[in-house]
Amino acid sequence: MSRVRETAVRRLIIAAVVLGSFMGATDSSIVIISLTSISRHFDAGTSEASWVLITYLLAMTGFLIPFGRLGDVAGKRNLFVAGFALFTASSFFCGAAASLAELVLFRALQGIGGAMITATGPAILSVSLPEQVRGRALGYLSAANALGLAAGFGLGGIINHYLSWQWIFYINVPVGICAVAIAFLVIPPDPGRRMVRGEFDVAGALLVLLAAGLFIYALSFGEELGWASLPVLAALALSLLFSGIFVAWERQMPEPLLRFSLLHNRGISLGIGAAMLNRLALSGMTYLIPMYLELVKGYSTGFTGLLLLAPSLLILVTGPVSGHLSDRIGSSLLCTLAGVFLFFSVFVFVVFDSTIALAVILLALAFRGISMGLFAPPNLRLILVSTPEDQRGAASSFWYFSRYLASTIGIVVFEAIFDLWIRGDGHGGVTGAIHLVHPVAELETGFDHAFLIGLLFIIGMIVLTVLLKEGDEAGLYSGR
Repeated sequence: MSRVRETAVRRLIIAAVVLGSFMGATDSSIVIISLTSISRHFDAGTSEASWVLITYLLAMTGFLIPFGRLGDVAGKRNLFVAGFALFTASSFFCGAAASLAELVLFRALQGIGGAMITATGPAILSVSLPEQVRGRALGYLSAANALGLAAGFGLGGIINHYLSWQWIFYINVPVGICAVAIAFLVIPPDPGRRMVRGEFDVAGALLVLLAAGLFIYALSFGEELGWASLPVLAALALSLLFSGIFVAWERQMPEPLLRFSLLHNRGISLGIGAAMLNRLALSGMTYLIPMYLELVKGYSTGFTGLLLLAPSLLILVTGPVSGHLSDRIGSSLLCTLAGVFLFFSVFVFVVFDSTIALAVILLALAFRGISMGLFAPPNLRLILVSTPEDQRGAASSFWYFSRYLASTIGIVVFEAIFDLWIRGDGHGGVTGAIHLVHPVAELETGFDHAFLIGLLFIIGMIVLTVLLKEGDEAGLYSGR
């Protein structure tokens, strides 16, 4: 193969995987802004309509680890292409759904397809590209994921305004068809072999699906049903039980979904820990900052959306650059620097009051965008280079699983701290959206307490990245 053709094939491989990451992330956030339109179309309450979002999240999170391992044993390319095809077909049927129940069903299938794409994409880049360009490719991947989450709100608003909510799904179809064709033609097939019976841990897959699904259910409905309600407590207890059974089961399996001995490697364990703390802080801030800008600063929803989107575009620059640098200087320094930027981004909202200038807000949001681009590529690269090649699908899916789980926990934690503070501030018996009528000074105090918790998460993340030595990522998994 000529050098020019080889370069073109590499770019197409990167494009197919990056496009999958962008579409999967966009379909998480684009639905949030469309829930009101969907609820109105089907004459359903907000709690019923929320299942359109929750089902997708449940499927994505619950199937990530099983599909990561399945890609390792059955072939990453085949699973990636099949996942993209399922995601595309489900998108069409979501748009054509005649009832809310049909929409929820097809969203579940779409989430399963998204999990297949997400679980195998980073591993495909890791094994299909030469080492000197992997970091840059992972930078593009993380930039696409972060940009998809940010752009989904804006795209959803535009599509709902000029077309209809159905088109947030229909728009995936032509793009998905092209991506499936490209992926099938350019991604190299895995070494030919047949999966032997017992090589894929079906029982383990069921256990992790039940544990993750019940946990996400409890977090999603804890506020609505009450954290002390029987359904929520039962879901948490069963999730803990299935998690314990999963760990015990995996430790005695000859071919487990996830080799917990991988966590003996400092590069992997510290990298996963830092990634979770990073997502805990970022997801909570992503949830609260729009409320802060609207309730404390008094900005309109449209202006708030533009404020949040514009600095996020910095990810397009910092993501690929960070990935490229990680190939040259390693991951530790870049991840630490990302933590410092994120710390000052949150610190600004703690130290300034409601008179904070717009320029300072833009600077804080820019720091956040820079941090997001700086952190994910070297962090994921660290996990992959510390993992043997035949386990990289499982490792990358565990990385994504940890981030999705941490994101959900982060939203719940930050929302709970803010809500408890303002309700406990002399308004214990008041129900409803009291934050809409609360004095700005009291709201500001509630935001400050939540932001301080975010700073603690970020400090923990920085500590883990500092503890990581560059030699840790060079020492690959030893199998202990």
